[in-house]
Amino acid sequence: MKHVSFYIIHNNSEDRSYLRNRLQKLANKLNIDLIEIYKQRKNLKIKFSLKYKIIILRTYFLRNFYDLRHKKDFSFRFVFLLLNYFFKLTKYTINIVFKSRDEVIKAYKHIRIESLVTQKHIRAWRHFIKSEKEILIVFEDDAICKKDTEGRLKNLLKKLNNFNLDNIFIDLAGGYKIKEIIPSTKIKKIKDKFFIIEGIYTNTACSYLINRNLILKLFEEYQKSKLHNSLPIDHLINKLGLRINRSLNTSSIHYSKPLFTHGSFKGNIKSWQLY
Repeated sequence: MKHVSFYIIHNNSEDRSYLRNRLQKLANKLNIDLIEIYKQRKNLKIKFSLKYKIIILRTYFLRNFYDLRHKKDFSFRFVFLLLNYFFKLTKYTINIVFKSRDEVIKAYKHIRIESLVTQKHIRAWRHFIKSEKEILIVFEDDAICKKDTEGRLKNLLKKLNNFNLDNIFIDLAGGYKIKEIIPSTKIKKIKDKFFIIEGIYTNTACSYLINRNLILKLFEEYQKSKLHNSLPIDHLINKLGLRINRSLNTSSIHYSKPLFTHGSFKGNIKSWQLY
């Protein structure tokens, strides 16, 4: 499958090397090139600064603002989400104001790490765009192969053209329930094993597939603002999708039973957020 490239996002963690090895074996079996994106600064030393509180609040606001815009529909559920957002924003702001120095540094470090992960995804996008491949598949290193992963992925790649969608995002590892991340009004078709969604909707971005047409548009939009690096990759893809969807027909596919397991989300392995 010379038209497909795999990319693994990681930080060389030894306790996840066996998962990366499984993905390498999967790539070998499917005859797909696999590129590792892992280089980063070794030490993230952070000294306290009051401006960190502003950065933390700004990042929190941006995430929730675009999350609300993404889930916007005319329903009681959305009204509840809106009211809940304002309540959480007020509570979060008060908490940040009174947090100790150590707590602020910890929260800011968390944002910095998420930003590093996002930038690694973008590096994968850049590398892919420079290639002549047509299909990009990205994994974070907590993506776990299932017994039927190889067969299902091979089948998906063979039948990809049958979807007849020019700009397509496919979530491969799941996480949250579909109803928690996608407004029901955006679901165009429900098949036996998957949902076809109007617009770009990520789940946790542990693993996803994007075709060349769409990645070119997403990357073009990404380059327009430095603030994009402050968003986690799943929030960023959603935001970029909102922007390009104004002039482009885009679609997402989510599986009722994803092809991979998101290990840290499901508790199979320890999340970096807990360290």
